Amino acid sequence: MKIVYTLLLLCLFSISQAQTFATSDTTIVTEYREGKLWAFRDIDNIIVGLTAYEAKDSYGKYYQINVFVKNATDKSILLNPDEIHAQLVNKRNDTISLEVYTNEEFQKKITRSQNWAMALTAFSSGLNAGMAGYTTSYSTSYAGGIPYMSVTTTYNPSAAYQANMASTNQIIALGKMMEGDKINKEHGYLKMTTLHSSEGLIGYMNIKFKKGQLLTVNIPLNGQLYSFAWDVRKKKK
Repeated sequence: MKIVYTLLLLCLFSISQAQTFATSDTTIVTEYREGKLWAFRDIDNIIVGLTAYEAKDSYGKYYQINVFVKNATDKSILLNPDEIHAQLVNKRNDTISLEVYTNEEFQKKITRSQNWAMALTAFSSGLNAGMAGYTTSYSTSYAGGIPYMSVTTTYNPSAAYQANMASTNQIIALGKMMEGDKINKEHGYLKMTTLHSSEGLIGYMNIKFKKGQLLTVNIPLNGQLYSFAWDVRKKKK
């Protein structure tokens, strides 16, 4: 029996806070895996599991969900992450829809954030490099007993060249780091997948964060709806 797993890679500087499953539905099995509480629902031999927690990284704050799907039927099924949706009961007891980022949407969000960071870095580095070749000296002289201050500015082309090289290398290194982080974020993000008999997968998705009480994630699959509700209220310490 072959199960296809997708590696989940998170940002090196991300932080997370686990959530609590919020229903006593006896058709759902819960268990801990590597310190995280998972909920599993089996409908017609298709098993869907989900865990949810708050996550924060360089690109924002989210409810991050890990999704497990196992096809134990004798037919192929199609998982379409675009159909996954979420609702939140807020502090006013209103139910609102939350945006579930598809892989394409989240990649665009990362690109926008990285473009701003790169532009600011390039501006700052260019400004510093442009000034690096100049040195200013001050001297005081006297004429008729009255002091006069003179300012002399000199330009050192070698120092300017070294500063420009350092600035260029810094921007190149930042670009490589950003590209690597973008690849890591995409690797493991849930995408449209055909699961044949006895195959399975695990992947993650990010949901736009808003404060609330109850987060419900709905996963349509093979004509059925797999719903999971999570208590997302802040726990008092």
